Amino acid sequence: MSTGRHRIRSRSSRARAVLTSPLGVTAIVVGLIVVLSLAIPAGLRYAGCAETRYLRVSTTLGMAPVLQKAADEFNEEGHSYSGECVFAQAGEVAPHRIMTQLAGGTTADSTTAPDVWVPESSAWVELARVSDTGARNIETTPRSLASSPVVLAAPEDAEGIPEPDEASWNLILPGERSPDRPMVMVDPNRGADGMTAMYQVREELGTGDEADTEVTDFVRDVQLDTAFDELDLASAYPSPIDVDPLTVVPEQAVLRYNSTGPETPIEALYPTEGTVSLDYPFVPIGDDPAMRAAADDLYEILQADSYREELRGLGFREPDGTLSDELADREDIIGEPPETHQGLTGDALLKSVEDWNRLSMPSRALVLADVSENMTEDLNGGPSRLDVTKNAAQLGLSLFPDETDLGLWLLSDEYEQGRDQVEDLSRLGGSVSDDGTTRRDELQQIAEDIEVEGGESRLYDNILAAFDEVQDAYDDDKINSVIVLTAGRDDGSSEISHDELVAELQDRFDPDQPVTMFIIAFGHQSEREELSELASATSGTLHVTDDPDEIGDIFLSSVSRRLCVPDCDE
Repeated sequence: MSTGRHRIRSRSSRARAVLTSPLGVTAIVVGLIVVLSLAIPAGLRYAGCAETRYLRVSTTLGMAPVLQKAADEFNEEGHSYSGECVFAQAGEVAPHRIMTQLAGGTTADSTTAPDVWVPESSAWVELARVSDTGARNIETTPRSLASSPVVLAAPEDAEGIPEPDEASWNLILPGERSPDRPMVMVDPNRGADGMTAMYQVREELGTGDEADTEVTDFVRDVQLDTAFDELDLASAYPSPIDVDPLTVVPEQAVLRYNSTGPETPIEALYPTEGTVSLDYPFVPIGDDPAMRAAADDLYEILQADSYREELRGLGFREPDGTLSDELADREDIIGEPPETHQGLTGDALLKSVEDWNRLSMPSRALVLADVSENMTEDLNGGPSRLDVTKNAAQLGLSLFPDETDLGLWLLSDEYEQGRDQVEDLSRLGGSVSDDGTTRRDELQQIAEDIEVEGGESRLYDNILAAFDEVQDAYDDDKINSVIVLTAGRDDGSSEISHDELVAELQDRFDPDQPVTMFIIAFGHQSEREELSELASATSGTLHVTDDPDEIGDIFLSSVSRRLCVPDCDE
């Protein structure tokens, strides 16, 4: 599991770092050009322009210098269409923000949608066109300006890293790197290189319950180390810890990073299974004739040899994947076009993003811990059910991130109402005292101190009450669930019967706001069939075990259930 051992710097830190690089200087110059170009139209309006309009161009950080220079040339030439003067302005905007706007959504810093969009990949265009709004406004056959394959990257001669032409995507899976170096990538919602990683993980692992559990393990392993903006390799190398990470980035990012003369040079690794090539499409937006004509003229400027050469100088390949002779001779990349595929499209593209979102979404879980007399019994001569329950609770606490809302009830009819509502649902990372103690710390101590209370569990009554508790305060931004750690026996202690409870859960379960039941029963004397029906009524799972070592895998398997809720098979 990831321990958060390697963190990516914030956007402000990235900005400070980039100012010291050649690209940073270029960005400053581009910014000045934008400011100066804004004054040009105002002066020319009075020199024959009936109306002044702006061709807004949004692109990636790597492409911004070239697009702005082309925009500047476009403005110097002076373009008009049916008496309207048009001036181009280019700038860097994260592709996920443009995609959201074009698909009809809004963003926190929403601005006017561009007239031309140059994202890193046509995958963004396809995602935007999923909506009716995007399908109406976005060109279906955009033209590629350049390309760059998604590669793995690591320091030159790093221990345990294969030769550049012998790498495999299984390197990004937990346990496949020796030494156990971190794996860093961009959030799949923010970059096509992150989408590629998720797609390749699914390709490596396949489908089915076991594969879903391994995909869950991958997401948990990399989630804390994931970048939320374009990955700045200068913030990843050298690592502040002993072992430098493996990263998933466009090849162009490797070249751009190494061109700065870094302390830790890196090399690109090309998976033998093939990879996705980012195609940097030139995408006109909307159907305004003047803006479409202006976009075509800007594209023609970009086809000039001088701009093709600038793109090569920034580390981009030609649209067909070939490299310039100068770049092909470098030792940090392989000059021959790597094997690529078109797999990151359609349902596979959507699934790669959806899988990540479901598995990385914060949890909101109410934990029911059985402390009835049944919990005193040992498991095959080993620890008692209660001991295993306490260990399971502590392990669960270690797996959930700070953003998790967690609550705890202890179940026994020795308590009033058959339970002790020890902790309400609230954030694990929240502070509970002035000395810095968090709710996680508090719950860890409570879990250590749990003892058998005796009596019966009133399991069925408490399950229904817990389901209602979570459903009544449902959080759309989290995965809502009830986790039951139990001996698995009600023994007639509840007012509601098993069949009545199944019917109630089926009736109350809302596919649009699913509250899922995960039941872990200790010992094979559990009412397996009855518990399975309860879990299935909420698209949940039942695990019966007498092996304490299985608890970690059970938690991962339960989390992987997110991939199918609310339509999971029994």
